[in-house]
Amino acid sequence: MAERKMNVTADNEARRGHYSNLVLISHRKEEFVLDFLFLEPQTQPTQDGQAMLMSRVILNPGHMKRLYQAIGENIQRYEKNFGTIVLPANLT
Repeated sequence: MAERKMNVTADNEARRGHYSNLVLISHRKEEFVLDFLFLEPQTQPTQDGQAMLMSRVILNPGHMKRLYQAIGENIQRYEKNFGTIVLPANLT
């Protein structure tokens, strides 16, 4: 695949980015929806917990699969440079 170059511009707010500590992924035939949320660690989880939607990204299936592959490749590079990412045994 030929390498393409592009210039990306962003205003200051976009450059700051959004922190997310939870993502919900849903899909239907035409698209995947990724909702990036922030759940305050100080609040006790409740049955009707409140999380703030930080950003929503909607991708077609082809873009989602390419994102999936790119994330996998980047995790491999990260772990090669910094060591294995260890996940807690129980996330609940």
